[in-house]
Amino acid sequence: MISAGQIIRQRRSLLACDGRTTIPAQTFYRMLGRVMPRPELALAKRPMPWDAIPWAPTIHLGLFVHRVDGIDPGLYALARDAAKVEKLKGAMHGHFSWEQPPGCPQPLPLFLLERGDARLVATQVSCRQGIAGDGAFSLGMLAEYRSALLEHGPWFYRRLFWEAGLIGQVLYLEAEAAGVRSTGIGCYFDDPVHQVFGVQDLEFQSLYHFTVGGPVDDPRLTTLPPYRPDRS
Repeated sequence: MISAGQIIRQRRSLLACDGRTTIPAQTFYRMLGRVMPRPELALAKRPMPWDAIPWAPTIHLGLFVHRVDGIDPGLYALARDAAKVEKLKGAMHGHFSWEQPPGCPQPLPLFLLERGDARLVATQVSCRQGIAGDGAFSLGMLAEYRSALLEHGPWFYRRLFWEAGLIGQVLYLEAEAAGVRSTGIGCYFDDPVHQVFGVQDLEFQSLYHFTVGGPVDDPRLTTLPPYRPDRS
């Protein structure tokens, strides 16, 4: 069994995806389960690292699934708070199916919205970067934008990115543990993302993108120990 320390030390951002690697459905479900903050629990009882964020979850995931064994390719949504499913439904396209995929753990509020090849649209909305369409899946982080800022004030805008960053770090480590790699995607077109999912106002806002897949190694990269031998 690989230790947490090894996973943390070996964590790297992928530079390109191979466009071939798949992941099992159970691995996909496990990765998404790790980003669930369990807001129904008291803060001290929430799973790590979500016990470090004292507010209710404000970010949900709009997913572009490409290569997950046993799951249809297409658009999906993950409500990181099960109580917000209806809120997401009301903000998105009315024709979406909202079906739970086969084998999905019952407590995980993951839904298939629309079947189909989402590789091209995933690439297009992420500034035409191939990593968004060449991986096993990619995603946009959709924040409850207007309600969060009205409730807490403009200063909370930065907190939304804190939450997005923590989601990304969890996915980084989960990808490493699954034998694949991942990276954040900082360049994306938010309005086209909103059009894909049907968001029409400021209730939800795309804040960040992320992708997971089989990495293409760059032989120019070198890994060195963090300290000189005489200081280790």
